[in-house]
Amino acid sequence: MCDPGGGAVFSPRIFISQSLLASGFSKVSCHDDVPVVHGVKSAIRFLMWKCIRALLRLYLAAETGSIDNDCIFTQNFLTVAVK
Repeated sequence: MCDPGGGAVFSPRIFISQSLLASGFSKVSCHDDVPVVHGVKSAIRFLMWKCIRALLRLYLAAETGSIDNDCIFTQNFLTVAVK
C-alpha cells in the first residue's frame, strides 16, 4: 500500500478499509479513478495521465526505495468491498 505521507497523515484508503473490515466486509480494495477513453481528447488525457502517474511512481521510488504499483494519485478513487 502506498502512503506518500509516511503514515503520519490521514489516509482515506486506510480509513475506508478499516471501517469496512470492521463492519463485516471480508475484502476491500481501492483503485484509481482514471480517465475513460471515449474519443480523441479523452485518449490524450488518458495517455497524459499514464505518463504523469509513471513519473509520480518514479519520484516515490527515488524517495522511498519502494516500487509500489498500488498507489492512488487521483483525487477520486473507487472502493470495492465484498461482504
